[in-house]
Amino acid sequence: MKNMFLILSIFFLITGCSNEEETKQQENSIYGTWKLTSFVNRLTNNVLVDSDFSNSNRITIIFNRELNFTGSTVINDFSGSFSIDNRSKLLIFSEFSTTEANETEWGNLFYQSLNSNYNKQLGNWQNTYEIIQENTLKIFYSEQEYMTLEKL
Repeated sequence: MKNMFLILSIFFLITGCSNEEETKQQENSIYGTWKLTSFVNRLTNNVLVDSDFSNSNRITIIFNRELNFTGSTVINDFSGSFSIDNRSKLLIFSEFSTTEANETEWGNLFYQSLNSNYNKQLGNWQNTYEIIQENTLKIFYSEQEYMTLEKL
């Protein structure tokens, strides 16, 4: 009976720890709704925010656990599929479709930044990414430049 109690105690301890780790990973994950807040160039210390543009608009993207995404620039909608390479911190867009009609400068900068990492040979977009403090996502489009998104 003592052995059974010991085994059950160890089982619950292990299960509790892995649930705790899983919760922490989910909180610190890319899944969810994100709002674009800035474009940063670390070399020049230049930061562009939506108010720097006369006709900016809210840009959001939703990363779903089913490895697809949807988003909006208010004027246009976009969607596609993605995968994540956790070891190299790569966000890989394997499909990306949008309308891009009459887009604002802010929206065009968003699309241009994503398109800068299009790999013609593989037919996908590969961006390194970093999640900071659960609510800030950096998507790099060059070694020194990235988009900052805030979790909603």
